[in-house]
Amino acid sequence: MMIRLILLIMFFAAMLTFIAASVAVVSAIGSAGAKAQGDMMPGSFRRVAYVLLIVLLFGLSLGWLGAA
Repeated sequence: MMIRLILLIMFFAAMLTFIAASVAVVSAIGSAGAKAQGDMMPGSFRRVAYVLLIVLLFGLSLGWLGAA
């Protein structure tokens, strides 16, 4: 029973770390990347696309998505 609690706490800590890293990456990319290139895509769509790409990347690499 205790090992489940420890694993649950570790999972939530990993998810918080992932969310914090995603926010940092998205804010860094959004502030520097497309403004210099003259991209016509709105900023909100660009941020959503980057977040979904990162979620897909981590989902595939950690085994949450894809073949079992």
